Amino acid sequence: MYGKITIVSKVVRINNIRCYSKDSSKKLLEFLASMPKGNSERISGAQRQRQLIAKKSEKYGPSTVYLQVLGSGARGAPNTLYLFTDQKRYLFNCGEGSQRLAHEHKVKLSRLDHIFITNKTWKNLGGLPGLSLTLQDVGVPNITLHGPDGLDELYNATKRFVIMKDMNVTMAKCSPSTDFEDNVMTVKYVLMGPQDKIFKTDSTPIAKRPKLGDGSPDSEFEEFIHDDTDYYTRETKNPEEHKNKLPKTKHRILSKDPLKAKNEKVLSNLQNQSHCTVAYICTLKKRLGTLILEKCVELGVKPGPMLGQLKSGQDVVLPDGKIVRSKDVKTPDDPGPVFIVMEVPDLSYLKEADFAAHFDNGTNPPENIPSVVVHYTPPHVLNHPNYRAFMAQFGPTTRHLVLNAQNACLGSEAVHRSQQRLHLLDADMFPLLRDASVPALWAPGRAGPQLQGARLKGLEELKNKIAVAQFQNIINMEGSGGDVDLNTTESSAKLDLIAGRTLMMFHLRPKKELDRSAEPKLHIQEYIQEAMDVDGFVESLEHFQKIVENIRYGKNHVQKEYPKVIFLGTGSCIPSKTRNTSGIVLQIDENSSMLLDCGEGTFGQLVRFFGPKRVNAFLRTLKAVYISHLHADHHIGLIGVLQARREALEEVSPRAPAEPLRLLAPGQILRWLSMYDQQFESIRDDFTLIPNQSLLEDKQTDSMHPEMTSAVLAGIGVQDIKTCLVYHCPNAFGVAIEVDQDHKVTYSGDTIPCDNLVKIGKNSTLLIHEATMEDELADEARTKMHSTTSQAIDIGKEMNAKYTVLTHFSQRYARLPRLNPHILNDNNTVGIAFDNMQITMSDLELLPHIYAPLQLMFAEHCVELELKAAQRARQKERRPLSPELPTSGAIRNYSTNSHKQDAIDNNRIGNNMFTEKQNGEDFTDNDFSSSS
Repeated sequence: MYGKITIVSKVVRINNIRCYSKDSSKKLLEFLASMPKGNSERISGAQRQRQLIAKKSEKYGPSTVYLQVLGSGARGAPNTLYLFTDQKRYLFNCGEGSQRLAHEHKVKLSRLDHIFITNKTWKNLGGLPGLSLTLQDVGVPNITLHGPDGLDELYNATKRFVIMKDMNVTMAKCSPSTDFEDNVMTVKYVLMGPQDKIFKTDSTPIAKRPKLGDGSPDSEFEEFIHDDTDYYTRETKNPEEHKNKLPKTKHRILSKDPLKAKNEKVLSNLQNQSHCTVAYICTLKKRLGTLILEKCVELGVKPGPMLGQLKSGQDVVLPDGKIVRSKDVKTPDDPGPVFIVMEVPDLSYLKEADFAAHFDNGTNPPENIPSVVVHYTPPHVLNHPNYRAFMAQFGPTTRHLVLNAQNACLGSEAVHRSQQRLHLLDADMFPLLRDASVPALWAPGRAGPQLQGARLKGLEELKNKIAVAQFQNIINMEGSGGDVDLNTTESSAKLDLIAGRTLMMFHLRPKKELDRSAEPKLHIQEYIQEAMDVDGFVESLEHFQKIVENIRYGKNHVQKEYPKVIFLGTGSCIPSKTRNTSGIVLQIDENSSMLLDCGEGTFGQLVRFFGPKRVNAFLRTLKAVYISHLHADHHIGLIGVLQARREALEEVSPRAPAEPLRLLAPGQILRWLSMYDQQFESIRDDFTLIPNQSLLEDKQTDSMHPEMTSAVLAGIGVQDIKTCLVYHCPNAFGVAIEVDQDHKVTYSGDTIPCDNLVKIGKNSTLLIHEATMEDELADEARTKMHSTTSQAIDIGKEMNAKYTVLTHFSQRYARLPRLNPHILNDNNTVGIAFDNMQITMSDLELLPHIYAPLQLMFAEHCVELELKAAQRARQKERRPLSPELPTSGAIRNYSTNSHKQDAIDNNRIGNNMFTEKQNGEDFTDNDFSSSS
């Protein structure tokens, strides 16, 4: 059972029926054969280059080594630690949102080979699926995972939407008797379990969970649990196979299914090790001291092999019989500092004897005492006197870096920079983020000397408004945003505890020191001045604000707070620093809300928008999550939201069973969620699955009893919900939600123009439609089964939607999408979505007027888009035409490798995680020419 059986068990199977004619099938197969092939050749070249670099560095020990905090572990932030050496890179844990922070802060992962996970929880590994896709795309040939047994099953569970074809993921054997060693360091594994029963039978809840197909109510969903659809395949299959796919799947399950047998074996093996955590005692390789050439000359050593012998630590005898000792002519060797990374979920896990060799007890050699111990241990354990006493045994020279939920730093400056500038346009539509964890630098009275007259006055007024809002309202509500003082208890008097913050560095070699210089800070005045300096912006802003006043405060304008839409993620494929992956909040009223899609980092976006104090109150209003399709950028953030919602409900009712979230998703999502539940953490009671197939307009009366439909709708707080199949990949859906008698919201998910969506979205108040590509890239959009801006707008007109908001932009449009002039001049019902934008239905009328000041605010970005469009036009003249895509509506349903192609199209966002910033330019904002 996964979710509440009262609803799930009554949802019937819905067969995916695809109808194809012979002619249309032939055209389709011809089209697929002519589609651009993957970038395997580019990846192979990058892999070869990496291997050559690695081979050259094998004979030398690292000269520069530091630990750097990427994610602080704060609620809503990843807990990722980055180990930099001048030869290789390593990660310790990889929380959800890691790759977004790495991209923003130019944290290079180009030589990443090993990822160390302390515990099999979503907090530690939620960023692995997305990061793995990006690493693969930039040519990383192999990743080795270190951690508890069964960690690599994550890739088996996600294999339908995380396709590892060009990168190998291997699992290291982590045992106390086997160390990991390379030319950088030696790592000793310490396995910890509750009450020292790691390898004994443990009657935990996971052992009692029903196996797949054991006669439990889940057997009604075996066709979903055993889904074997490849959502990114390009294989030219016989379309008739799709017509009868689910019945064949069911027949196969009734026989002896190898997958079922494997799952049962995994469950049996995990009973003994499901609660194991792994600590890592890391010792850097010895670094030889450097020769002091002046002393060599003084002692009469001639150039030649003797210098090498002296450097390697050997004493030499000169021709005259004089002995020259190595220690006399070189600096002391660096024996290799020690650092420890550990997570103790409960005090019963802790066995001090495992770390005794590194205690400062007077008998252990000084080089064994760790320079730093990194604690992922949760606050309730970290603050326990027994744990503090354990930490004290490492001695006064050891520093303790804490990465857990006690920290506050969310780590992103870029989201604030964008929001501060958009806030100039309208404070209600673009409210300041309630994340006060990044300190703001402010210089009162400072103004650019080039600003004169109205522009200077406008800047000063806006600056004061921002200052008041930023430093008074938000800080008063959320606190200073600083981390909890970790050194407050009597037992911690002799401990040096450090709260982790993004980009904090602890240098291990050549010298040991803490470095906070790179930590992000907000430069609010600079953000504002960037916009105010653009010619014409102040005048355009004043004109827009007059329009806002006339509309918002006009005689006939009725302002209602609900329903309200909040955009959390408006980008496609992978997160960038300004646009996260898909996620939209629909606030139905003050007590009910739902999410439309849930990409990676959605919970982090909620924390930034609502603030760490208010986010739990919002989560308690969350009644449902709708998932449009099973591409990773639309649902990989779901588990993080489920777990955060559970915490929010337990905060007010710790003993009462939490009401499960209604999960409206393709039924095939159950395979992923059930495997995660069985092999990692229990999430079965956190949701109730309502397959999107059961909400199809023409299936509702057959698939759900009327009273069940009413119960679902009443629980969410809306009048009606209808879905339809859209043209993107197998089991992709659009949805229309009748919030009340006056408001209807339709969401496209990912799709090319689709008549089914028009049908269910007729007369919508608001259509939220994907617009991944600009109009001049219509062929590319069609290949990837996405829409252009004009196509999305035309769908809004066809369904007679009152307003259309465009979203899901390619990351090449980091600031603003490129729209044709006729769209700007002839449409008064179209708006552009931004991350952290909120709109009420009464404010929709404002959206078409905002584009003029936006173009000026992001003028440089718009100019670059035009230059690249001109470059594409020149290239297109020399390029042969592509074959026509069959236009039959039935054929539109066929799956293409759309998401994979999006990854290829946007691969340079990933590349930016692996290269330094060059020439002062930010690639995300202005360089996608090679992929256009």
